[in-house]
Amino acid sequence: MPIRACEPGKFGGVVLTASKAKAKARKGERGDGAGGMGGGNLAAKRKLALVAFAFSGMAALIYEVLWSRELSLIFGSTVYAVSMMLAAFMSGLSLGAIVGGRWADRSKNLFAMFGLLELGIAVFGLLTIPLVQALPTLYFFVYDTLRPSFFLFFIIQLLLSYIIMLIPTTFMGATFPVVAKINTVSLEELGNDVGDAYSVNTIGSIFGSLGAGFLLIPLIGVKATTFVAAGLNLSVASLMIITAKSTEGKRWFSMGAMVLVLAALFGLFTQQATYAHNFYRIGDFKSYDEYRTFRDSLKPLYFADDVHGRIAVLEEQNGNRFLQNSGKIEGANGDFDKQTTSLLALLPIASAENPKSMLVIGLGTGFTSLAALRTPLEHVDTVEINKSVLQASKLFVGDAIESDARASIYVNDARNFLYTTGKKYDVITSEPSYPLSTHVSHLFTKEFYELVEKHLNDGGAYCQWIPRYMLKDEDTLMMLKTFQMVFPQTYAWGSNIGENEAVDIMLIGLKGDRKLDPEAIDKAVRRGMKGAEGFEFSFFGDPVQIAETVEAATIPINTDDRPLLEFRTPRNQIEFFGKDERKAFR
Repeated sequence: MPIRACEPGKFGGVVLTASKAKAKARKGERGDGAGGMGGGNLAAKRKLALVAFAFSGMAALIYEVLWSRELSLIFGSTVYAVSMMLAAFMSGLSLGAIVGGRWADRSKNLFAMFGLLELGIAVFGLLTIPLVQALPTLYFFVYDTLRPSFFLFFIIQLLLSYIIMLIPTTFMGATFPVVAKINTVSLEELGNDVGDAYSVNTIGSIFGSLGAGFLLIPLIGVKATTFVAAGLNLSVASLMIITAKSTEGKRWFSMGAMVLVLAALFGLFTQQATYAHNFYRIGDFKSYDEYRTFRDSLKPLYFADDVHGRIAVLEEQNGNRFLQNSGKIEGANGDFDKQTTSLLALLPIASAENPKSMLVIGLGTGFTSLAALRTPLEHVDTVEINKSVLQASKLFVGDAIESDARASIYVNDARNFLYTTGKKYDVITSEPSYPLSTHVSHLFTKEFYELVEKHLNDGGAYCQWIPRYMLKDEDTLMMLKTFQMVFPQTYAWGSNIGENEAVDIMLIGLKGDRKLDPEAIDKAVRRGMKGAEGFEFSFFGDPVQIAETVEAATIPINTDDRPLLEFRTPRNQIEFFGKDERKAFR
């Protein structure tokens, strides 16, 4: 701790008896314990520092939300990437606490030191704006040059996280021992005084995290929110420098303010990229020139920072459009994407017994819901967690969904929606984002399938999309086994590129003991596709065949408690693209 008691009754170099220490505390005096500030109303200044520390905590958590969000657009929102980002943030705080304690013990004016640390956070907080925009280029060269192993890949991500976070988080960590020493009156009151400092900072942190995610970013965007956080730091710094009445502190503050202006200018003139090379696109470009040419040719049609992610619709020069959600491309207007997303509606509809109602999990580009509405269904519900996707989808399907009286769209998490609704459906289909992401992996577990089964009517059908191209053979077997444990009547179909090579798997689970005629289903689906050119999809397995394939006891189950798919798919992403390998379900 920054305050050490080497001998009984010795505090900050001043020998006090316990009674004298209490007496000085009651009078609001500090002696050298306040960093050499022996005059003035120190009790009032101490309270002012505590209030300022609350706003410092608010700014710190705003930065954490911002940095985690921005870095996940590059590194991905995998369990490994999130862990690395958090490790970088916490290690900076730890380093700051170590050095801050030593600085506090040697400081002649703790209020001035607190102010200068806050100014440093503001400067380096603003500098993260241009640094984040430069990361995709660095990320591209690091990956493309080294083609690192899984372990080395995430170590590199940790080091890149340090580029953004290490200096400002070190300053953040250093503020705690400084403020703790400011607020500590005596050794007898040490626990209470340090606890007060910690609690007010935590309260500020709570408001900062909530304000950043639910208010600031959706309303004013990432860049402006960064300036708000820096403004809080600057306000605290200015207040503490005025309180300190230190000539040397004011001189350092003036020099730091000039650097802050330069950092603010860098931030203001840095353009936010709507498309950047990231974890989800590794291996997609043969050279940096190819990547840059593609990036610069894109025309942004829609852009929004939502509570649940950044949504963008981009258009290539040839007219192809794609939807990007938090760095991931989740749909396009190309023939293959439209085929796959339409199959997610047509296959389960053709498989259900006398279907009248349907639930679509995940709106995306809207082609799945649109395909469902082109059938005689009486009602189609769609649940989508990100409300900005509703606007983005109109650039693919127009107002066809919203204007249809049979359609309803709910902005909610899929599991939460199913937990809270009493509705049952004849057909449910799920086309969530990639299972790479921590916030999506829970839609691929046994428990989720059990929840879905409860909301199916007898004779109903459930369709689960599986991205085969992200899975190894053992992962595919795991998902087949997990699905069939809940739906014994499971049929497997594939959307293909080339003959008999499934890039996407569609598992159809029936509620009940009814059997399907694959040939009849094939004909019904192809009628619904209205003769689309290059249409390739095939039947791959019936319940008996799938049961025989997954009968081995060594094949694991993907569960909420042990979400193996969430941990395996990021590894596969690196290994597949590192070897220029694509997987097919044969």
